[in-house]
Amino acid sequence: MSTEVNDLRALLEAVCDALTVPGEDLDRRRIYDRAMWARTTIRGALDEAPEDVAWNVGYLRRKMLEEEARNV
Repeated sequence: MSTEVNDLRALLEAVCDALTVPGEDLDRRRIYDRAMWARTTIRGALDEAPEDVAWNVGYLRRKMLEEEARNV
């Protein structure tokens, strides 16, 4: 697969993960935060150069890790 295809696949996997709140905690704030991070990531991927998609994926994954660490 090309780099662009790999980056797009990673983007879609990260967004899917962001929209899945781990555990049984369905706190609306967590769902809202994750949806906003996913939206920001998608918007960045659409508005920025294709080579920046990997950075957007990293941003989303970092935000999820930070959020999950706060909710352990």
